[in-house]
Amino acid sequence: MMSRSGKNVLVVGGARGIGRITVDLLLAQSEHVLIADRDERELGKCRTEWGEKGLTFRMDLTDKGEVSRTLDWVKEQVGALDVVVVTAAVHNTYPAEYLPDEIIDRVLDVNLISHIRFVRDVIPLIRKGGRIITVSSVSAGVGIPMESIYSVSKAGLELFYECMSIELSYKDIRCVIIQPGNVNTGFNETGNDYRPKGNPFIDDLYSKIVERTNSRYGIPPEQVARAIVNAINSKNPGLCVLVGGNAIKAHWAKRLLGRDLALKILKKMMCR
Repeated sequence: MMSRSGKNVLVVGGARGIGRITVDLLLAQSEHVLIADRDERELGKCRTEWGEKGLTFRMDLTDKGEVSRTLDWVKEQVGALDVVVVTAAVHNTYPAEYLPDEIIDRVLDVNLISHIRFVRDVIPLIRKGGRIITVSSVSAGVGIPMESIYSVSKAGLELFYECMSIELSYKDIRCVIIQPGNVNTGFNETGNDYRPKGNPFIDDLYSKIVERTNSRYGIPPEQVARAIVNAINSKNPGLCVLVGGNAIKAHWAKRLLGRDLALKILKKMMCR
């Protein structure tokens, strides 16, 4: 697919994982890429690798003041954006009945609340005909046990993008949800903070879920990054792009079999 060359693209979470690979692909097709991330160490590596090809800067989505200053700076630097890609997120697995308040607050803040605030504030910078793209998860469409708060954050985000897709149609701004299954980035090995509490069913199921969702079983992150770039280059991208066999199977199982039967199958798979 040919690129409409020279677009201004902001990638939030662009110093690591899927975001970083997306930046590589965008730079290769001569886009003007701005890379935001809260990890200064990884940003330093990016500066060394990309040099002046990409414009890197620190931004923590949860810091309202930093986000505001950053968007003012972006406006001064480039004037307007053609595409905004948000890959920044945190992962968590934890049994619902034992969820600590700090985990609930952190996951919802990073993955949902601060993401929504950022998108709201960046919309005025996006040109007519632009794109807002986020990376969601199969967990948004299927309730993976032990991932309740993560699933809630991603499901809420998908509905936010769905609402925006109609609201922003007067500007011809397309909202795109990239929904992959398991991805081999090491992301699923973060946020696994639960420790056994003497509940045999929960402790055993937690161990099974952590193992079965291990990143080593996932698709290559390049596959997700290519889906993002295709959504940028496409004249008519869909609202939700499923990436990988697990995401596709989960999507159609729920729609063809119904919610109850799909859940029974999931329970059988996860609890065996």
